[in-house]
Amino acid sequence: MNDDNKVEATDDVVEDAPVETSVVEETPPQGDDIERIVEERLAKMKANMNSMAEQRDAALKAQATMEEAKKQETMKRLEEEGKLQELAEMKVAELTAKLAVFEEANTKLTRDGVLNSALAGLEFRNDRSREMARKDILDSVQQVDGQWQHSSGMTINDFVQSYANSEDNSFLFRIKSNTGGGTSNSAGAPSMEPKKAIGQMSTNEILALAAKGQLGNFNN
Repeated sequence: MNDDNKVEATDDVVEDAPVETSVVEETPPQGDDIERIVEERLAKMKANMNSMAEQRDAALKAQATMEEAKKQETMKRLEEEGKLQELAEMKVAELTAKLAVFEEANTKLTRDGVLNSALAGLEFRNDRSREMARKDILDSVQQVDGQWQHSSGMTINDFVQSYANSEDNSFLFRIKSNTGGGTSNSAGAPSMEPKKAIGQMSTNEILALAAKGQLGNFNN
């Protein structure tokens, strides 16, 4: 057998040799890992939202500054040109706009005060739960004949009590122990839905729990 044949034979052996591969099995994240991942993602989302809000506020402030400078320049020009009627109309429009902003702010403060007073007697799980309830009710609060009421026609106090007694909102409130009957209740009716292990939940369910401040109550 010559050298060329030896090389070819060697090549055949190499080509036919089986290739061994190692399979690395990835361990799925467990309860604590999932909580950490969710918290990290929520923190990143919050940081991004804060950054966007800061950029928006800066842009609005810069725009308002430019508009104010332009308005002052126009008013100065009108004064120099002796166009006092136009100047007076601009000043009236400016004062009217400022008054409208003041009245709107005062209205919101009054509305918020009425709602906050109605919520004050309820025992929420935490501040986040209280804020969720406040925002949920706030959009339906309206003023009728000088009085604040819910869009359903109920007074704010009555609607807040109805809201607290709804089973759908029970997760927002602290559960109170009833030593007399051996049962428990809450400021809202407690949910009887069984809890899932965190490893069995979808991403949306985990994010919903995190938003309610309940993520730490579930373990895998």
